[in-house]
Amino acid sequence: MKKQRINQEISTNSVVLIDKEGKSLGQLSYDQAMLLAYDKEVDLVEVGPNANPPVCKLLDHDKEIYREQKKIQKHKARQKAPELKEIKLSMRIGQHDFDTKINRAKEFFAEGDKVRVFIKLMGREMKFMNKTEEIIEKFRLSSGSEYEQPIKRLGNMFSAILKKKKI
Repeated sequence: MKKQRINQEISTNSVVLIDKEGKSLGQLSYDQAMLLAYDKEVDLVEVGPNANPPVCKLLDHDKEIYREQKKIQKHKARQKAPELKEIKLSMRIGQHDFDTKINRAKEFFAEGDKVRVFIKLMGREMKFMNKTEEIIEKFRLSSGSEYEQPIKRLGNMFSAILKKKKI
């Protein structure tokens, strides 16, 4: 929040004054505005410093700062950082299971998450390493996504990170 001048920090002879409800009280001298603020037990806050004369408002400055901080805090709480979800495929995956995993990946993408797809090869499956890339590519095309990180091999495991395709 931008630093606003309040009460004695305001250095001008006259101000345009606005009350708590937002009604304009017109142009008053600085002393009259301070007297009104003192009578109503609120602060005189400069909201329009570039105007001539400056625009000031009668309000409880501490409460206003507290409200602003709460609003920022609530906004931060609503923001969700994208998570990395994992989906495990296999060399012998059936079409129905494949479709189910595609639908799950689409749900993750709709929530703004990224998906790490991996295939772990066991035993004799290592002979068919080139097939793993085909399965991951088929998964990428079916889910309508794009690579964030291309297919990588780590020992007997192949993985890729997918993200929602930008339109």
